[in-house]
Formats: sequence, structure tokens, C-alpha cells
Amino acid sequence: MIRTALLSCVLFLAALAPRAEAQALNLEFLPPDVEPNDVCYNAGVAAGPDDLTTDGDREVLTDKDRIRFLRRDIRVYSQDDADRYFDFIKVLIARRTGLDAEFNSVDAAFAEVDLWLRAGRMETLHSSGLIEGLRDRVEELSNNQRVTLARFYNDGIGVDADPAFAQELIREAAFGGNARALLEIARLAQQGILIDDWDAPLDLTVTMAFGGILGALDSGVCRRAEQIAQAYLKGDVVAKNPALALAWYRFAADLGRAESAWRVVEFHLNADAAQKDNIELRSYLEQAVRLGISISPGDEAALVASGAVDRAELQAMLGFNYSQDVRRTARSLPEKLELVVNIDGMEAGEDSKYLQYLSEISQVSEAPGRVFERLATETLIRRGRWAGEAKAMELLEEAVRRGDGPGAQKLARMLVRYRDDPARIVRAESLLLEVVARQGEPQAMADLDRLYRCQVNDAPRLAQADAWAAQYRATGHRTVSVNATDLLALAPERAPEAIAKIQTQALDGRSQMVASHAQRVQSNPLAPQAALRFWASRVNRSNQALEAFAELEFELATTPAQRELAMEFFRRVHLNNGVTTALDLAIALTEYNARDPQVAQEIVKLLTMAGNRGEGGAIRLLARLQSGERSEAEVYAQFADKIEARGDFLGLMFAMPHIDAGRVDDYVDRAVSLMNCGTKDADELGDAYAIHGQGEMSYHWRRIGLHFEGGHVLSKLRLSNRQMGWFNDGTAPSIADAAARALADGDAGALMRLIVLTANPDLATYDAEAASGYILQALENSSAASLPDVVALFRAAPDEVQKQVQTTVDIGLTLQRAAEAGSVNAAYEYAMLLRERARLTADLGRSANWLQQAAERGHRDAMYEYGYAIGFGLGRPADPAEALLWLDQAGRVGHPKAAETAHVLRVKSGL
Repeated sequence: MIRTALLSCVLFLAALAPRAEAQALNLEFLPPDVEPNDVCYNAGVAAGPDDLTTDGDREVLTDKDRIRFLRRDIRVYSQDDADRYFDFIKVLIARRTGLDAEFNSVDAAFAEVDLWLRAGRMETLHSSGLIEGLRDRVEELSNNQRVTLARFYNDGIGVDADPAFAQELIREAAFGGNARALLEIARLAQQGILIDDWDAPLDLTVTMAFGGILGALDSGVCRRAEQIAQAYLKGDVVAKNPALALAWYRFAADLGRAESAWRVVEFHLNADAAQKDNIELRSYLEQAVRLGISISPGDEAALVASGAVDRAELQAMLGFNYSQDVRRTARSLPEKLELVVNIDGMEAGEDSKYLQYLSEISQVSEAPGRVFERLATETLIRRGRWAGEAKAMELLEEAVRRGDGPGAQKLARMLVRYRDDPARIVRAESLLLEVVARQGEPQAMADLDRLYRCQVNDAPRLAQADAWAAQYRATGHRTVSVNATDLLALAPERAPEAIAKIQTQALDGRSQMVASHAQRVQSNPLAPQAALRFWASRVNRSNQALEAFAELEFELATTPAQRELAMEFFRRVHLNNGVTTALDLAIALTEYNARDPQVAQEIVKLLTMAGNRGEGGAIRLLARLQSGERSEAEVYAQFADKIEARGDFLGLMFAMPHIDAGRVDDYVDRAVSLMNCGTKDADELGDAYAIHGQGEMSYHWRRIGLHFEGGHVLSKLRLSNRQMGWFNDGTAPSIADAAARALADGDAGALMRLIVLTANPDLATYDAEAASGYILQALENSSAASLPDVVALFRAAPDEVQKQVQTTVDIGLTLQRAAEAGSVNAAYEYAMLLRERARLTADLGRSANWLQQAAERGHRDAMYEYGYAIGFGLGRPADPAEALLWLDQAGRVGHPKAAETAHVLRVKSGL
């Protein structure tokens, strides 16, 4: 059955009724006893090759393949523009229904509802009766589908609201053992809201829910076990129980989950003496390392300090990782990538399952132009950019007729090959102008600049080229040009525009920028694991981004050990991407260790594979490396047919000394249609004509080379246009300036950031007068809930800031009123303020009273401070036994100093 992920079907159920203060359930749901194995361990190897990159004999498209492609296209077209592709997506859903035995008419109906919602056609969805039709077929629905339908009826999405029916659906799904429905019934019960006819005890309800979450002992069981562990840490439905959470992490670790193994290690690192188990710590540390966890220097120090291992033992345990995995961050991003294995042949095949699939769906009358653009692209990949040109252009013409902008751009570029024909050049020009006018596509502006500056026969047409270059610059679309080392050195105070642009383009899915920003995130030692996982998923989406990330890893490796790791990772990326990464891997291997005969053999194989696909860079490098064994002419003879059918710009240029004069103009025209309008390509074309004694045409390309932006000077100085553009442009805004601007724009959180930045004398942004003003502004605008946060920042500020604030407002009185009104956070902050300002024992007594109140209400820091106060006699007679109870409780809920303070107090008191 399809799982329609319209939104989280659990979260919406909160709207079923108003909630009161919930009391978490004390329930011990223990993991089952299993023999340790690696059921959850994913070594990253696919079961078979990827149809999109495999070459060889003709492949047969099966229904299983069709279903896979249909599922992907339904998802992709829905995400890109569900409204534009609405009719086509409906056809794809119908085709899948006819092919997929596991996708029935009910699944299709839910998929159509999802389509209507994504397209924003709410009113027409209501009138369509689709959701009402699902109610009529409720007996056919799976439990997950019942929960989804409950959301529609509870919220009135596409149907008249019927909360009673929604609750009935939840109850029926729960009777069927649906974990999400069971958990929601439990949450509602904790609020005193009972579902009619559901009389199972609360503990049984939650037990059934957790059992449903755990499910079968398959490769996903560890992830589901971690969900249960997180429930025990969160304390929402079930009471917080770190010991049970540990048991579930241990269960997942025993089944091969690396992250869970490390969570067990972290538990024992942070546990107090009574809970710490160094034997278990060592065992799961070995498990975590075996499963691929990279240990940071900080973690290494903590492990040694724990006494579980000494440094020599840790070095032996970590082995290669300990001595060589010294990356730029504590946790590296590559370990979070999901790489597989794709097997490419030495020759490019002319057919593929994907090509056959595209040919089939292109026959559908509702097929958009995008299908024909993709079909043309696949044709060029399979048959070769020149051998498949005629068919591809025919398909692109159809894409243009159906309004596809990328297809129009691609056709315009291909027409440039025929630049001696004025009609075709005018057509190319018209296509690009139409794409700009209708779709505002920035790359089409850059294509027009290139057309006028380099590609037309009478180039450069500078007036037109410069106008389009200015338009393109204004869009901000140009990829940020920055080398690997400068990338990591970009600082917000010097290059905020570049950093912002890199992140923006990365979020937009630009492959090089995804890789670049991922490297910046990885290089930040404070980057949270969530950020690393997010950008790893972005890198994983694109083979081009993976390749760019691997290149940066190699360039940023500054020691032999790091190069070893980078090289290993590059090979893994090649296995994932296939032949498209062969040339770049060969280049890296040449730089890495080309003198080794086995590595040399690997390089030759990679370059041959890439050369067979017409990649001139590979052919050139192979000729250079084998210059002592055979001539360049012999290398050309090996790849001549490939260059004729598939040759890229460098391949065509490599062929120039070896072809007769009658083919020179054709090869140049092909090359011009592919060229980057830059000095290097212009020089290549000038050299090609010089080789054949055509001085006038060689001069033509030298003259064009004089009219690129910046000329030759910036290249020689190794400076980018971006860097030159910043010259004398004014100091970049500071972090405080940016926060002030955000505050002016209405960002409420900016005020707190400004206090942090201006009230800390250790920061360059420290400004006592500004800090006092911001604190006063925050106090004036704060609610009862946010007041304690403001006071915490006030307490951390230096005396000169506090004095300026105190001249205007009585912080103590303000905080006392909030504490008396019932704010536990205010009670804690008031207590600490009283302690800091204490002049008499009575002041410390008042502080202890407020700390006790906050501690008894579950405030973690108050538990610690109250334990500290009564342990050392601050405002109360010293009571070490009572103090240890509070300190131990604070430690159990995660206070970082509690265990150490409790240890000191035990030693001091002899308890």
C-alpha cells in the first residue's frame, strides 16, 4: 500500500481536542533478547548496477523497471510543479495502477489527493468528491491510510470537516495495531480525552504502540529502536528513563547500528561513578569503530580521561582511524553519505532501459516538453553527442513546441554548430531570447553573452554581448568562483556576500555549491550532527555534487594520511557514480601515486573508459602519460571514431593535428558550440587554426580573447572578479550590524543575539552602552516566559553594563514578580541573582528558598544549585546527604557539573 506523506499524520491529531498538562506514563518497555548481528549495517553496496549508467548490450525494459521509473517521475514532477504537470502526473498514476499489483485503486486515489494538494487545487479537490469516495471505501483502507483520511476529515481538507468520523478512524486504526494511532490515543488519554469504545489501559496502549514501532527484525529495526530510545529521553508519552533509552540504544548497536553504539559509549562517558561501566564502554567503542564511526580528538581525550582505556590501547583500537583520520572536523561528512556500486563497461551502449521508458511515455499526449528534453539528453549520452545529434534535435524541437525552456536552451546551443547558416543562428538567438522573456532564465542570458562574444562568425559583437553580460551579473546566478583553500578561509566579517551566495546556490541545488557549502559545514567544529546529516543528504542527491565534494576532499587533504583517506573516498565515489568520475579519479591518482605499476594500470583503464566516451581531457592525459610508449598519433587512432561520434571540446581539439584540412572547419564549428567563452578555449581554437596554417582565423580567435571580462591580467594574478569587485567597497557588516538590521526587519530573536554580542567584553562587538540599551528593550518587550532568558544574559554581563541597566529598572523586583506569578525559570534566575548580590546570610537563605521551589518543579539547573547550596551551607545548614540526592538527580537529567560536584562532596563529607 502507498504511504502518502502529505504531512505528518501524527502531529495533526493534536488538533482533535484542547490539551491540558500531561503526565507521562511510567512504563518499562524492554527490548527483546537477540543474538548480536549486523542486520542494520549497510556497507553501501548495491545489489546490482544502476540502469542509468550501465553500458553494454541492449537491455530489456520490464514492468518492474517501468514501475520504478514511474514512481520516481510521479515524485519528481509533483515536487517540481504539480500544478503545471497535473494532467501528466495523473496519467503516470494511472499507468502505475495498471502495472503495479501492489498499487491498487485506493492507493491511486490517495496519490491523486496528494497531487491535488500539491497543486494547490483545494476547491476543485472538494468538488471532485475524491475524499468522500475514500470514505465510502473505508473497509479497503490500510491503517496508515485511515490515519491519513482522519486528517482530512478532522481539518476539513478537501471535504466537509467531521471530527467524530476522524476519531472513529483513529480508533479503528488503533484496533488494527497502527503505532501512530495508538500513540495518539495515549497522548489524548493523558490529557483526559478518551476515545469512545477504546477501553484498553494506557500502559497496554503504549506497549502495543511501541511493539508496532519496533516491527520485524529487518534492516530498519535499529532506526525504529532508536525512536523508542528517543521517546524515553524525551519524556512525552512515557516518563523519562535514561536507563531504558540506553537499553534500546544497546539493542540497536548489537544489531549493527554504528550511531547507537556510539550513544552507548557517550552514556558511559557522561555517567557518574555508580552508573559508569568501563567494560561495556570498551566493548561498544570497538563496535562503533568497526562500524565506521570516526572519533574526534575531543572524544579521544574524554575516553582516555574516563579510565576505560589508556592512550596506547585507544591507538591500537582505532588503528588507521586514530593516526590518519585527522579531518578538519570532529565528525566527517563522508561517513554519512550513502554510496553504492554501479558497474560501467569499457564502451558506451547505445540503448538503456531508461531510454526505452522515456520513448514510451513520450507517446502520451499529455507528456510535457520536459519528457522530450530528457529523451534528447539520454539519446546524446547513449549514441554520442554527434552521432545522436539529428535525433536529439528532432526531440528538442518537440520539447520547444510544448513550451519547455531547458529544451529550447539545449536546442539553441546545438544550432550554433551550424553558425555558417544565418537562419540557424537567428533561430538560436530567438530561442534564447524567448526563454529569457518568458521564464527569466539567467543561464539563457549567459548563453546570449557567449553567442555574441564568441560564437557568431562576426564575433565579438560587444554591444550586445556586454549588455547581456550585465544582465546576467545582475541576476546573481553566476556560480561563486573560489578555490578549495580560499573556500574554507572565507570569513563573515570579510566576505559575507560570498558566503551567503554559496549557501543560497547550495540550497538551490547547484552541484558545485552544494559540495562547497558541505565542506564549509564540515569544517566548522561547532556544526551539529543534524547539519552534517542534512548536507550529506544534499550531496547524496547528485552524482555531480558527490564528484565535486570528492575533489574538494582531495584538494583539502594536507597530510599524507589525509590524502590516503581522500583517495579511498574518491574511489568509493567513482564506484557510486560510474564512468562520469573516471577522469577526475585518474587525475587524482596521477597526483597521488602514479609511479606504482598497479596504480598506473588503474589510471590507464580509467582514462580509456573516459576516452571511449569522447572525453578529450582523458585522451590528452593518456597520450602524455604514455608518450614514452607510443606516439600521439597512435593514441588518436585509438579514439578517432569515439571523437567523431562523441568528442567534447578538448577531444575535438586533440584531433586537430591529425585530421585533414577538409574537416577542420566542421570540427571547429562543433567545438565552438561546446566552448566556454574564456581565454583557454579561445587559445585552443587559435592554436588549431595555426596548426593548419590558417593565420587569419588564428588571429580572429586571438582577437576574441582580448574581449573577455578582465582580460588576461586577473588570471595571471590568480584573482577572481569577485575579489576585484570588493576593492575599496567598504567594510563588510559585522555580526552585530547584521543582527541590528534583522531586528529592524522585525526578527524578534535578533534582540537576544545583539545582547550576546554587545554584552560580552571578550568579543570585538562589545559595547556597554549598546548592550544596556538592548537589555532594557528586551526587558520592556519580554513576556513572563522570556524574561528569565533576558535576566540570565544580564547576570552574565560585566558590571558596567549591569550598572547602566540598574539606573533605569530594578531587575530584582521585576524578576521577583515573575517568580511569584509562577514562572519556574524566573524563580531560578531570581535565586541566582539573590545569591550574586547577597550581603547577608538572610539573602542566601532567600536564594535557597527560591532554588528549592524551582528544583522541586523539575528545573535541572536549580536542582544542581540547590544541591550545591545545601551541600556547602549557603543560606541553609549544610546537609550533604540531602544535597547528594539533588546533585545525583541533576546528573541523571544531564547537568554537566553534577557528577563532579557530587564526587567532591562525597569525599569532603565521607558519605
